[in-house]
Amino acid sequence: MKNNLIRKIVSCSLLAMAVAGTSFAAADQTEEWIHLFNGKNLDGWVGDPEVWRVVDGHIEGKGPSQYKQYLSNTNHVFKNFILEAKFFPVKGNSGINYRSHTYTKNNRPYETSGYQCDIGPMGALYDIYTTSSGGRYGIAKKGHNHLVDDNGWNTFRIVAVGNKLAHYINGTLVMEFVDNDPEGLREKGFIALEHHDKKVTVWFKDIRVQELKEKGVSDEF
Repeated sequence: MKNNLIRKIVSCSLLAMAVAGTSFAAADQTEEWIHLFNGKNLDGWVGDPEVWRVVDGHIEGKGPSQYKQYLSNTNHVFKNFILEAKFFPVKGNSGINYRSHTYTKNNRPYETSGYQCDIGPMGALYDIYTTSSGGRYGIAKKGHNHLVDDNGWNTFRIVAVGNKLAHYINGTLVMEFVDNDPEGLREKGFIALEHHDKKVTVWFKDIRVQELKEKGVSDEF
């Protein structure tokens, strides 16, 4: 019953998720998508110009950095939302960070903290500096690389409502997580793209967000 209901809601451009015996439903269909990338330039984004650029209508991350570089859209802060983005995993490890904050402890420009939907173990959930201990780094490590076309564009859908997170790859649910860690829970933040190191080349496009209102939580599903 749970899986059938999820498929039904998704097919109607809504989304529901059930974790640990509770559920939440989103979203109002009248909500408009916020497009974070215009396909022409990096207006609204902040990052190292030696790493990030626009090529043929998509964002390319490629460059000489020895450590992680982030391209951040700090113009928008999102709490509850659906994020959709297309990615082309050209080479190496990368990811999409959400509910991100600027991170300064390593004294590296453009670095962020937040949750990450990984391009590596595809769709896995990683914790990028959301706790002071750093002990949660790989929260849900299982990857679903078999769902990804290595030679074409793929779509991530990330859903965050309250402390419940879900990742989809090309329409398939691959990760659900409830963040009950009072130190690590990140309630809101901006969107960022990761370039892991100098061996990475990754492309992104069609990045959009639909803000959601958290609905009533029910113990029955």
